[in-house]
Amino acid sequence: MNRDLKRKTRIALEPRKQPRQERSSKVVDRILDAALILTREQGTKTPTTLAIAQRAGLSVGSVYQYYPNKEAILLDLARRWLGAFPEVIAKRIEAPRPTDRDAFRREVRELFIDTSRLYLDNASLMPVIEAITGNAELRPIQNEYDERIIALYAAWLQHVNPALKDEVAGRLGVLMMEVGHVCRLVGLKRDRKAFDLIQDDVEIMWLALVTPYLDLD
Repeated sequence: MNRDLKRKTRIALEPRKQPRQERSSKVVDRILDAALILTREQGTKTPTTLAIAQRAGLSVGSVYQYYPNKEAILLDLARRWLGAFPEVIAKRIEAPRPTDRDAFRREVRELFIDTSRLYLDNASLMPVIEAITGNAELRPIQNEYDERIIALYAAWLQHVNPALKDEVAGRLGVLMMEVGHVCRLVGLKRDRKAFDLIQDDVEIMWLALVTPYLDLD
């Protein structure tokens, strides 16, 4: 995706219409699922709108009713990927509060397992994510999700230690989100072994960073 996209291009990448009925939502899901499968199969090669339509069992005209081009489909896929993280993190807040370091380590390990699966299963979308990050017109799309993720990390830390101040929890949330995301992107660009090693290092860094603030036995 071109990093020099202008405002008119951003508008051109927006879905043509939002599904308001269950039937329309199912069509959009079919389009996005087909696009995701093709991006995983083709790696760095961007699937064509025709290929997406064929995989979804739809006509090209049906796809164009919802998306103006293949880039808009990939952008919507990126939104769906970003939107998966808040739910995964929220699960940790809903879990019983860990009261010792070992229990908290297990919580962190479960979170890394869940979130790493999102990265590994959607590795082919990372160029789209990076393009959003590097483009001033599209960056607000990711900022919106980043702020939600940071707030959830902060809430999780305060779930573990209710006495933790908002300012401290928010600062730690920023570091957890930024370091985790950037390091995993680096790992994805190498190979699975590198990704796993980098992930283990990030987990160690997270624990070293936040444990002193959590008042755990």
